[in-house]
Amino acid sequence: MNPNLKRKKSNYLITGSGSGLGKYFHDQLGGTSFNRDFGNVDETEVLIHCAFNLAREVNSKDLYQYLLDNFLLTKKLAQIPHKKFIYISSADVYPKNNKKHSENEIIDVNQISGFYGVTKLMSESLIQNLCPNFLILRCSAFLGKDARENSLKKIIREENPTLTLSSKSVFNYILHKDVLEFVIKAIEKNLQGIYNLSSSENITLFEIAELLGKKVSFGSYMYNVGEIDNKKASLVDSSFKKTSREVVIEFMDLIA
Repeated sequence: MNPNLKRKKSNYLITGSGSGLGKYFHDQLGGTSFNRDFGNVDETEVLIHCAFNLAREVNSKDLYQYLLDNFLLTKKLAQIPHKKFIYISSADVYPKNNKKHSENEIIDVNQISGFYGVTKLMSESLIQNLCPNFLILRCSAFLGKDARENSLKKIIREENPTLTLSSKSVFNYILHKDVLEFVIKAIEKNLQGIYNLSSSENITLFEIAELLGKKVSFGSYMYNVGEIDNKKASLVDSSFKKTSREVVIEFMDLIA
């Protein structure tokens, strides 16, 4: 890690620092942990926006709160004076089809599977129009000690795990530490635009169960992350040339 970036603790504003990637970033970079009342923020050099309401079931009753936590929060953050806006987006902004998705793709919003992906893409569009120096990272599933609960962690933790997901469900995994190193390089080089942060190959839950030697009771719900083109990110940081299988093995070593 670049020691000069580490020393500039007051130059970072990080959202979502209570858990997940935001917590990991804040622990490693320091800086200001975002407070929703905005009373502790006048301006910042680098704004790293990780916070997101991850509710997957959204109805008319809680729609406003969901938008308030996500799209409208992003709009407020964009109004804070900053030199660089880094947004942690998701590979779920891409339609679930047989196409290999790259950053320059024009996405048909009607083809996105789920409101989560639509809301992420809405925030992306807002940032691109309001923030001159932006970096949007379309990330696959995160692995790290601070990562939120997911199917892989459930398989690791439980002796006889039961999942709602099908054994054929397809995931792509990346490590918190690799995302951090990419962000550091991006700040150093002042990279702008959109990058797909994903591993070079996907992995199924069945393959994960076999790899970890676990007997898993699978469900019927099928998830498929799709094919993500990560060549652009791999040219910046070779960590993203790893396969998801290699990432899972590395994660197991990290938590051992």
